[in-house]
Amino acid sequence: MLTPFKEIVEDAYSRHYAVGAFNCLSLENVLGAVDAAEQLHSPLILQLAEVQFPYAPMELMAPVFLKAAKAAKVPVAVHLDHGQSVETCIKAIKAGFNSVMYDGASLPFEKNVYESGLVARLAHACGVDVEAELGKVGDTGFGSGETGVSADVFTDVAEAVRFVEETEVDALAVAIGNKHGRYTSTPHLNINRLREINSAVPVPLVLHGGSGTGDDDFKACIRSGISKINVATAIQMAVTSEIESYIALSGMHDYITMKKHILTASGNAVAAHMELFESAGKA
Repeated sequence: MLTPFKEIVEDAYSRHYAVGAFNCLSLENVLGAVDAAEQLHSPLILQLAEVQFPYAPMELMAPVFLKAAKAAKVPVAVHLDHGQSVETCIKAIKAGFNSVMYDGASLPFEKNVYESGLVARLAHACGVDVEAELGKVGDTGFGSGETGVSADVFTDVAEAVRFVEETEVDALAVAIGNKHGRYTSTPHLNINRLREINSAVPVPLVLHGGSGTGDDDFKACIRSGISKINVATAIQMAVTSEIESYIALSGMHDYITMKKHILTASGNAVAAHMELFESAGKA
């Protein structure tokens, strides 16, 4: 069932688990994610980032996301990930997304506050929830499709308090040493900084760059206020590995069977993360 983003993440926040937000670039990704959520009785966030529009156009994917969400037996939100402009966020709202993320993290603080607050006012007037980001989540440079800064700049606690108060966003993505893309080694997250932010701000927190994070760090993040975790690269890697195996082991290759493998790999990757995030059984 299509469910408000805020309702899903606030339930995760109050019950101390994290909901997985999965970037889906194909019909098979969507079907696999929803099937996993239904099998595990887990809430789900289907999302698409602006940098992914060339491969999965928003105007074509939005009806797929929305139809799947409405038909699902579990709560599903449809979310714009990393909207890079106010205009993109407006387009997503018009397309039916029930939550949007405006990413002004690379802007000066005052500009980020202004732009994020503007998106929040516009979105809230339409009944749409908003996520924003403060601090710079880096880029591993491999597998993310993003070209952000490479250095980590942790979210400042005092700035986080002021940012949430002035923008009135519904969730805040933080930078604690996490990066987008595929890690070449396990990252070292600043859990103490996360706890400080969680104690100071009243909204659920979001972890971006989840693919490759160690299980212990995931658990520590969930215990310290992270209520939404983004997963993109892990699905892409799982699908790629599955197709490589299919081609290597099968003498006869056909497109329909390949699509089935993509769906299965997508669902397995989503299910594994739902178990890890402790969202199974929470729907």
